[in-house]
Amino acid sequence: MIFNTIIVQLDIDSPASPRARYAQELAQRFDATLIGFAAADAYVFVSGDNGAAAAAEIMRQRRAEIEDRLK
Repeated sequence: MIFNTIIVQLDIDSPASPRARYAQELAQRFDATLIGFAAADAYVFVSGDNGAAAAAEIMRQRRAEIEDRLK
């Protein structure tokens, strides 16, 4: 069996190293392209007259937190 592309899902809330290392070894073994991905949602619930502005700022902050966790 030949693999051209290997995709590995990386959990945002747990160490990615073991899974990524194993996926890298598989990709090297099969001379395959390795694609890693992680996803997270930034939920925001606001109400009131300033809801849109507050939601935008909260979403910006949560997105920055998620990006920091992915590093």
